[in-house]
Amino acid sequence: MTAPIGDEHPGMGPGLGRLRGKVAVVTGADSGIGRATARLFAREGARVVCVDIRESGQPRIDRLIQQDGGEAVFVQADVTVRADCDRMIAAALDTYGDLDILFNNAGTGIRGRIDELSDEDWQFVLNTNLTSIYHGVRAALPHFLRRGRGNIINTASTFGLLATERYPAYCASKGAVVLLTRQLAIDLAPNIRVNCVCPGATETPRMLQNIAAAADPAQYRARVTALNRCMQRLARPEEIAYGVLFLASDESSFVTGHALVIDGGQTIDA
Repeated sequence: MTAPIGDEHPGMGPGLGRLRGKVAVVTGADSGIGRATARLFAREGARVVCVDIRESGQPRIDRLIQQDGGEAVFVQADVTVRADCDRMIAAALDTYGDLDILFNNAGTGIRGRIDELSDEDWQFVLNTNLTSIYHGVRAALPHFLRRGRGNIINTASTFGLLATERYPAYCASKGAVVLLTRQLAIDLAPNIRVNCVCPGATETPRMLQNIAAAADPAQYRARVTALNRCMQRLARPEEIAYGVLFLASDESSFVTGHALVIDGGQTIDA
């Protein structure tokens, strides 16, 4: 079975049961990579707690999953707030009685040279991209430790490995996500695995908004597409989601502390 004509995730195939019986929390779940991953997790048999600060997809991600025949609930939460992260983990335990996978995906970025960013800009990006992971892990860890196993996946970026112009808070926070992932893998071994993905330029709603808002949208699109130097196109969100699925599944049972690069060749000669 293939995705219906007009499906927003045309590259997403039918599930093969890789996550059958698992419970997953996905943050930033109603847009972009998070939306595709939540949907893919459900197709693979997971029950999914979809967390987002707002409803942005049409239909909302939990309803899309239910249309696919999967199980999901939606939790509106701000992952920069510790109490909201506690609440999203509680929702998983209260609704489904368990938690196996935490995908810390919510993120943001603000362009500008460092002297052009306000203190509020800097804190907003770091809180959303990095401190949210601290809150999420702290909330999930007591349950993972009690049950003796767990799987944490974080969203970093190729710009956590390479620098780019006018993106200091984003690059700093995503670089920190890579190192935090490795550090947590050491501390939480052997029964809790921690990995991250480093996506390249991806055709998310935020990317499309950035392209549309550029002074020359065609030129901007060509520039970001050229970053994926081998594939010469933007990634689809579901292409990143399949990388997350690998890390979430038992197929990666001997993988931890790894930054999985999914970038169309952007970092190939870095």
